Amino acid sequence: MSPTRTLLLCGSLALFANVIPTQQALAVALRPNKTTDDSVCDLTHHTNLYLGSKTLVPSVAQTKDKVDAYFRLAGEFVAGKCKNGQLLMVQGDSASNVDIRSLTELANSSCAVAAISRTEVTLSLGDLTYPGFELRCTILKHAELVDKLNSLERADPMESLKTRLAAAAQQGDRGPSRTDSGSQAKKDCDKMTLSSILQGGSCK
Repeated sequence: MSPTRTLLLCGSLALFANVIPTQQALAVALRPNKTTDDSVCDLTHHTNLYLGSKTLVPSVAQTKDKVDAYFRLAGEFVAGKCKNGQLLMVQGDSASNVDIRSLTELANSSCAVAAISRTEVTLSLGDLTYPGFELRCTILKHAELVDKLNSLERADPMESLKTRLAAAAQQGDRGPSRTDSGSQAKKDCDKMTLSSILQGGSCK
């Protein structure tokens, strides 16, 4: 083989080697080291449980703040990492109204509503299993999702939301005030979910 052909062959092999890491980098998964590919935007397993392990979203916070926080945290991941044409996959706890509302809002904001499929699944955490749900749909409204997140940020900056969540956690650590210890507290704590237990509270 001539020196010129040898040089061209080596150059081609080097270029091919550089392409492989680039393709792998396109794989999109919320959880680190999860095997996936560029066809999916994978926010499973138990989307909000993982998000709540990275950002404080205490169970004692106002329901609206919890729904907004989880929607925006998941939405920011989709907006920053995913693209139109990918299959969006999220999972939540069937007993959690917050999971249902926030993840449904994410799917509705990212995909054609009529194309969203819901499947009942069994989620697990160690030896514990519990009923869950999975939403799947093809992302078609990436730009609209970005616009919605920007609008929410202008109306209620994420840092302000995090401040309210932190204040709710501190109040929860101190215990309920006298005015909160009656029927409303009982009403709010009637339903227990896995997320509420793991995130430092007894109710959603």
